Amino acid sequence: MIDYNKRLVEVSEILNHLKKSDYDKIPKEVIDVIEKNKDKEYIWKYDETKDLKNQNVSKDTIAILSYINMQYLLNEEQRKFAQEIFNENQKKLENLKKDKYNSDNLFKDKQINLDTSKTSELSISKYKESIFTKIKNWLKQIKK
Repeated sequence: MIDYNKRLVEVSEILNHLKKSDYDKIPKEVIDVIEKNKDKEYIWKYDETKDLKNQNVSKDTIAILSYINMQYLLNEEQRKFAQEIFNENQKKLENLKKDKYNSDNLFKDKQINLDTSKTSELSISKYKESIFTKIKNWLKQIKK
């Protein structure tokens, strides 16, 4: 992760806006690690008038928050449902990759146009030695 310490500032700020009952579900050790490792100079403010997706939050921050949510905030039924959604998304991603990089389809979009008129114009020509090459070769033979 790039700028991991800056992402922890964002995570800390967002967690501070949780309901107290939800915040208390997160182990103190996790909060301490976040607070200890966050960038002390980077400032990021959570805007309560906007949704989280409109907060200009990095993907790394979302990943950390998703992990915290999955591990500490969801009940067992919610966790199972979230895991199913995750697995479903992984399958879709794998299928997209499989289709994109399938060796059968790799060259399917590329069409090969052979213009027969151009191929008929191409012919093999016999190599002719120039007069200078002939003289040079003749002089080599005489030397021998």
